[in-house]
Amino acid sequence: MSYRLKLLVAVIFMAINIVIALPGIAADKASEAAAIKEVISHWDVGWNLFDAKVAAQDYADDTDWINSFGVSKKGKAEIQQFLDKLFKSPKITPRKSTPSTSTIRFIRPDIAVASSYRETIEQKTNSGDVYPTRKTRDLRVLVLDKGKWVITSHLIADEKEVKP
Repeated sequence: MSYRLKLLVAVIFMAINIVIALPGIAADKASEAAAIKEVISHWDVGWNLFDAKVAAQDYADDTDWINSFGVSKKGKAEIQQFLDKLFKSPKITPRKSTPSTSTIRFIRPDIAVASSYRETIEQKTNSGDVYPTRKTRDLRVLVLDKGKWVITSHLIADEKEVKP
């Protein structure tokens, strides 16, 4: 068999393998995206229950975290400790949030970026007034670590009304 013919057979064989593998790759991506959305739902559940352990359970030990008020924490333990104190605040406990809606983008099979949106009502300011509806966007970087998705970076930002 000539070199060109061997090369053509090899290319056809690789193309067939790719076509056969594509549905499995798409299914894999869908199941990984679902797993990431489950991680994000733990945050929502933790906030609804005011349970810092549930809200912080999916952070890596060295996570970078910044909330919409500019508070910065490093690591799962610090985040959980901050949330535990926050959840005891009378300005937080009346609040209610919608479940997060999220989109997932895979950077690599083991790295993903999740962008989420939710709205919160009835949260109080430090002076006791009620915030207008908070429209919050989260940006999370997640890595697959030993078969489990963990958050390595989380940035929380509120949309602000811009007045001319």
